[in-house]
Amino acid sequence: MSKKYILYSFIFLCAFTISAQTKFKAIVKDSATNEPLTGVTVLIKETTIGGSTDANGFIELQNVPDGKQILIFSFVGYNQSQDSLEFPLSDTATRVFYIKSEAGSLEEIIVEGTRSNRSIENIPTRVEVLTEEIDEASTMDPSKVAHLLTHSTGIQVQQTSATSNMANVRIQGLDGRYTQILKDGFPNYGGFSGSLSIMQIPPLDLRQVEYIKGSASTLYGAGAIAGLINLISKEADKEETLIHLNASHVGALDVNTFLSRKIGKIGFTLLAQRNTHQYFDADKDGYTDLPQLTKYNFNPKLFFYFNKRTKLTIGGTFTSETREGGDTKLLRNEAPDSVHFYKEANDINRVTTQFKLEHKLSENNTIGLRNSFNVFKRTLQITPSPILGQYRFAGDQLSSFSELSFTNRHKQNVFIAGLNFYSEDFKEEKLQSPILRNEEYQTAGLFLNYTFDLGEKVAIESGVRTDYVINKQAYVLPRLSALFKWSRKLTTRIGGGMGYRNASIFNQEAELLGYKNIMPIDKIATHAEQSYGASADIGFKTTLGEHFFLNINQMFFYNYIEKPLILADTNGISGVYHFVNANGYTQSYGAETFFKFGFYDFVLFVGYTYTNASNIINGYEAPFTLTPVHSLKGDLLYALPGKWRIGLDYEFKSEQYLSPGKYSPSYWTYGAIVEYTIKQFTLFGNVENFTNVRQTNYESLKSGPYNTPQFTPIWAPLDGIVFNAGIKIRL
Repeated sequence: MSKKYILYSFIFLCAFTISAQTKFKAIVKDSATNEPLTGVTVLIKETTIGGSTDANGFIELQNVPDGKQILIFSFVGYNQSQDSLEFPLSDTATRVFYIKSEAGSLEEIIVEGTRSNRSIENIPTRVEVLTEEIDEASTMDPSKVAHLLTHSTGIQVQQTSATSNMANVRIQGLDGRYTQILKDGFPNYGGFSGSLSIMQIPPLDLRQVEYIKGSASTLYGAGAIAGLINLISKEADKEETLIHLNASHVGALDVNTFLSRKIGKIGFTLLAQRNTHQYFDADKDGYTDLPQLTKYNFNPKLFFYFNKRTKLTIGGTFTSETREGGDTKLLRNEAPDSVHFYKEANDINRVTTQFKLEHKLSENNTIGLRNSFNVFKRTLQITPSPILGQYRFAGDQLSSFSELSFTNRHKQNVFIAGLNFYSEDFKEEKLQSPILRNEEYQTAGLFLNYTFDLGEKVAIESGVRTDYVINKQAYVLPRLSALFKWSRKLTTRIGGGMGYRNASIFNQEAELLGYKNIMPIDKIATHAEQSYGASADIGFKTTLGEHFFLNINQMFFYNYIEKPLILADTNGISGVYHFVNANGYTQSYGAETFFKFGFYDFVLFVGYTYTNASNIINGYEAPFTLTPVHSLKGDLLYALPGKWRIGLDYEFKSEQYLSPGKYSPSYWTYGAIVEYTIKQFTLFGNVENFTNVRQTNYESLKSGPYNTPQFTPIWAPLDGIVFNAGIKIRL
């Protein structure tokens, strides 16, 4: 009897155990695209029960024990995630789980420049974002963002002065005056400061750089005809102390410090820098190829996190810089004479303030208030010839930007409405010019932007801005973009918009002349430059096994500018110039190809750009100067996190149009970087242009009318090979 009881008890226990084990059915999807994921590993923690999702993202697990069970989701390129369920389940329905891509991959990057704050994979406007490249570019040159901006396909940093090393940014072949540069969404880098902007903005406190190529005036107002660049600063979301020391064999010495702290509801960041550079004459022709430079930069920022609904940010930028180039004998304080006379000197001071308040009225509604002031003082001194003597041009530029906005979010749909006011006031210091070239613009703007989804496959971003330039003209600027998600791997974007730029003397042509004999803008006869543009692209990305990924994008673009400003001798008086609207138009069109391939700890990047840019004036077509039709750039990077980073980069530029009948030769440049990390110390070494390509290998920089480098177009590097090395200390 006792044996039968034991047997019955055993059978009952087995039956109970079997009945306590249930089935589990689920579909696993990408959290950003809502696409089912194939090959996701699902495992019940501390058991051997698990499997992989099929082609439809579906998985079924058998015999899951009762009680609280933890499910682990793993997939290449995605963050490992966990979820818990209580078994037996209350129903047998198929559950849906979402997993996110790894931090740093495209889906996790939130775009701020379009205001809708969507992930880069879900924003209809085509946006390129740099994050990891910031640290590498800071290693190459911590004093300015010029190196960083060259990392993107279709972006060209164009040096505008042979002796002072000033430069601007060209997008899609268009002149630098058509690119709008923002810092945290504030447009304070135009006008008299435009040719010096990228030489003064440091990269060390940046966490993200966004490019929007093509007309983007609908977003932030005048100036973004070719596109905009939004430089986004770090926030006080983590404790960080960085000391960055750098020196180069051509005379650079950089001492940089960045701090980030958060104490309770208050945070702050601080960037402090001292950058110096001895003058450098690479070709020994007696003229500087790199200027003599002393720069101080101080960027403090405070963050007040009052509660989950309200956040206040207050920041400032204080920059002082002295930049001198020209005849090296004069920089050695020797007396000028009839042969040694040419010198260019810039004394610059900038003070910028930022104020940003965000308050959530409810879960879906937010109001924002922004304000910034920018005071820019500059004195430019140039000695073009011993007969003409020294010429000075100086002035104060005061600009301000204020904005009030309202944002409504409903699921993935974002509606933004706002009012802003932008002022630009330049007052010339009365020196040698008989006529003051003062400029003043006040612009009131109203903008509406709506981003919404049409199902799971299509997203639309529509916007319109109306700007009224007080006492001048009103501009209506529509913009429309669409994103088509054919699958998780394949997408298409298409979009276009209109733009404008107010007439101004602050252009590259006037910089070359040192503003000598440049007449003020005729406000009656001269009109703003107006434009439209469009682009379309197709992108494909996928993972190839556990250790490989592939990302390809092909983009086509077109830009048209009606009646562009040109510098002309309209009165027939030799040497006296006016900016006038040309009888014609400017156009640029072309294609960009982006290729990125990752394998194990290596990443290969290749970017090709075809650009056809020209002016069609009075029926005559002339190609844009200093614009290569074909350019190629890329790098191969090996990164072992926390230990090694080794990179090789290259760039090719085809021949460039210089003047009628004259073209530059094509050329290649190469560079390499090595970093080694030991605990909190990172040692680095970098070499730029190690094949020593220099423009002076092909021609002298001296040109007419004064036999100096003042008017020589710069189409290749001047400094040749450059070595720099240093240490980064993270405390």
